[in-house]
Amino acid sequence: MKELNAWMVTGMESAPLMLSANATPGQRLQRAEAEVRRLTRCMEMKDRQLCELRKALAHSATVHYSFEDRLQRELDSLRIMMPVNGFQEHWDKSSTDRPEEGIVVKLPYMTSILSILFDAMCTFWADCDPDHPPKSATVAHAIDERLGLSSQQNGEASRSGQAYASAIRPDWVKAADNRHHGRPAGAR
Repeated sequence: MKELNAWMVTGMESAPLMLSANATPGQRLQRAEAEVRRLTRCMEMKDRQLCELRKALAHSATVHYSFEDRLQRELDSLRIMMPVNGFQEHWDKSSTDRPEEGIVVKLPYMTSILSILFDAMCTFWADCDPDHPPKSATVAHAIDERLGLSSQQNGEASRSGQAYASAIRPDWVKAADNRHHGRPAGAR
């Protein structure tokens, strides 16, 4: 604002005066040169203001995207933040009590990691849109946060989180994205 006010004051003080009709060409030249200098200063000041506005916009956009990314990760981790025994209570019901389809697996015991993986599987894959499946990075970050694992230095999910996310990724998604070029079962 100081620069804007300074520009307005400068603009008022340097406003071109009306030259008399009998002014010499030298006087007119001096007045024109003074006016060019004044306009050049005004342009430089406006350029500085535009540069500062660009920096402010870039900073705002960076903060916005960083904040949005952090909120998305928090939301994804909250989706699977059920307590460990909350999963067991949900799945201890008989299959006739549950209207939704699923696979019943009887395990000799449940670990906290398995519980979190089953929670993530239900959260991200049970009702996902086949045309827009969740990103592996999103699932891996959510698993990392639930397990308390640290992300890699480059911001990617931990190797363990990535491996867990890959393990719960449905086969139909793996086949559709052509990232896993497995050999046929008989060729192994």
